[in-house]
Amino acid sequence: MAFGVSMYNVSWVRSHADAVDMYNKATAWRGEDPDGERPLPQKRSRDYGVRMDGTDVVFRMYHTDVVTWHKDGSHTVNNGGYHTNSTCAFASNFMPNRHWLQKDATHLRIGDRIYPIAGHKVTVSADGVPSGEGLGEFVKRTVNRKKSKVLLEAQGYPAYRDWYNTMFPMVRETLPPTWQRKYAPASYIEAALKDPEKWHELMMSQSGTPAQVREMMYRVHGDRHDMWDYDRRDSVASSHGYEVRVKE
Repeated sequence: MAFGVSMYNVSWVRSHADAVDMYNKATAWRGEDPDGERPLPQKRSRDYGVRMDGTDVVFRMYHTDVVTWHKDGSHTVNNGGYHTNSTCAFASNFMPNRHWLQKDATHLRIGDRIYPIAGHKVTVSADGVPSGEGLGEFVKRTVNRKKSKVLLEAQGYPAYRDWYNTMFPMVRETLPPTWQRKYAPASYIEAALKDPEKWHELMMSQSGTPAQVREMMYRVHGDRHDMWDYDRRDSVASSHGYEVRVKE
């Protein structure tokens, strides 16, 4: 879908009645079936349209039926796999009050709760309860400190960290720019940690700060050492730190 679609001149639709009213006020494209799909009022581009499908009212953007209002007051949101700001802007224009599609069409906010969209379609009941194949889960991965301590000690990290914190202030002013320093791959870092003779070279590399070394250990060995704790939620008040994933 296009980036940055503007909906400023298109009326809000907050209910099935609003959707029917918008369809009734729209006029068909010249030469087209008057009972078929119609352009949005004030936005006659063929990229967008509204049509009746039985008692449902369907709002289309490009090739995707993004919002469908049902007679029972529920509505279906379909991002069509297009994770864009345009999808969000278009969908939110035709959803109830305090309902928004956000975060590149992966977050559905209903009031003060945010629901993860890992697929395409989610149907929201008239009283604001989402369901459907598109719902995923929010997952936050955190380090299990007890297990990470065992891993880092086994790799010789604590000794290098303490040495680095002592030595680095002495060489800080003599370090070349980062882009001039040698990149150290994970295999080299692991070998260097176990050989104090290589600590200075590691410190002078692009990859030798304690934080970089620790993150490399987590990335390479985290899964093998079952080092991660996972916080899984169906909805959150704040999505900070969470990823949207397909529900297991």
